[in-house]
Amino acid sequence: MSTVTIAAQKRAILGKKVKQLRKQGLLPATVYGKGFEPASVQLEERAFNQTYRKVGKTTLIDLMIDGVLASVFVQEVQRHPVTRSILHIDFKIVDLKQAVYVEVPIIAIGESPLVARGDAMVNHVINTVMVEALPAELPQHIEVDVSVLTGFDKSITVADLAISGTYKVLTDPEQVLLSLTQMRITATEEEEAEAEAAATEAAEAAEAAEASEDKE
Repeated sequence: MSTVTIAAQKRAILGKKVKQLRKQGLLPATVYGKGFEPASVQLEERAFNQTYRKVGKTTLIDLMIDGVLASVFVQEVQRHPVTRSILHIDFKIVDLKQAVYVEVPIIAIGESPLVARGDAMVNHVINTVMVEALPAELPQHIEVDVSVLTGFDKSITVADLAISGTYKVLTDPEQVLLSLTQMRITATEEEEAEAEAAATEAAEAAEAAEASEDKE
């Protein structure tokens, strides 16, 4: 698995004063981990945004803090509730020799023939699976080919995933990941529905006529 590098510097500005950093295009962050004393750092907002959009929380990052390398994952990103701009980042240092447990996104590729015809849409039952792997071998995402969904009785479960030998999926193998949801009824079903509605209407008319005769 490839890594990306982000430069950071230790910061002296703390608390509410970090607003000054954001005005300068910098983001406040905290770096912590087992056997590592938490450190307050700052990094360029633009550089982080460009990287985070590509890698998310499942790619190992080489965080260079004043020239000192730390292997980290993005643990949490705090955002403004209205503007959604980033307020603060938590980076977690990891031991490259110790397995981690991370929720990895499921990405659908291909196209179901039913979706192509407009008869169905893909239903994402769950969007992530729990994966165990060494930090450097953690997949950024797992792709699932939905072209195998050729009928409404078909579904894709965790057991159907093409798993690499470098990581282990811990989510229940029988858990459904993707299925199909019907978008519209077929022509045959329309005809059957119309026939049933006509039969019901005729029966109701007959009952009404019979009731009218009884009254007379």
